[in-house]
Amino acid sequence: MKIIAVMSPKGGIGKTTTADSVAYILGEKYGKRVLVLDGDPQGDTSKTFGVYEPEGIGLSELLERHIKVGGNYRTSDLVKTTRYEHIDIIPANGYLMQTDMNLMLKEEENQVTRLRDALTEISDAYDYCICDCGRLFDMAVINILISASLVIAPVKVGGFENEALHSLEEQVEDMRKVNTDLAVRVLMTMRQKNKTSMEMEAWLRGEYGQDMFTAPIRRSVTAEKSSMAMQPLPEFSRRGIATQDYHSMVEELIREA
Repeated sequence: MKIIAVMSPKGGIGKTTTADSVAYILGEKYGKRVLVLDGDPQGDTSKTFGVYEPEGIGLSELLERHIKVGGNYRTSDLVKTTRYEHIDIIPANGYLMQTDMNLMLKEEENQVTRLRDALTEISDAYDYCICDCGRLFDMAVINILISASLVIAPVKVGGFENEALHSLEEQVEDMRKVNTDLAVRVLMTMRQKNKTSMEMEAWLRGEYGQDMFTAPIRRSVTAEKSSMAMQPLPEFSRRGIATQDYHSMVEELIREA
């Protein structure tokens, strides 16, 4: 099972849209067995896939109450099916913020490897695990980064977005002390056909080279509408320009896996 994290410390750059779109295309177009992992306390990915429960069980229980840490849950107990044949999910809700504090207070050796250990239980059941990370570098996100082999880092035009990308690179570098195989791939999102966007794209390609997806994601108002409809973008807008771009991006992801 290839574990892919989608993360940026900056909001409003298409992080959750990217995670949901990649999972949907892998499962619905390519027939891959996909596990979605919601690592954001807002639970937006859980809402998109129709399994959000404010008081429900999910990632918090996996991190705090798995049998490997003395709890009573197996990983399979926390996996929920979705309305999509090839896509399952481990959801999240606001309790994930409490989980962060609980894990920080424990000061145990397995604080940051709990997710990696728990996912081994189901690694043969899925081809991909797509993780939507929260913006904060909390214990849930640290667990995800230590489990993953790739971080997809969405970025759009803007100075603050560049700073967020550099911050993410520093965080990933720290994670490589434990997870030496962790790679980062930059994805330009919300790209427009204007001079500023083109200059930004050229700069990113010069800076990151092969560590950047060839296909940028063009800006589209349907992406915002799909989140309001709580549907993955490629389902909501099957022929939209951003959907076409995500299909190209996933083709590239599969080709280079």
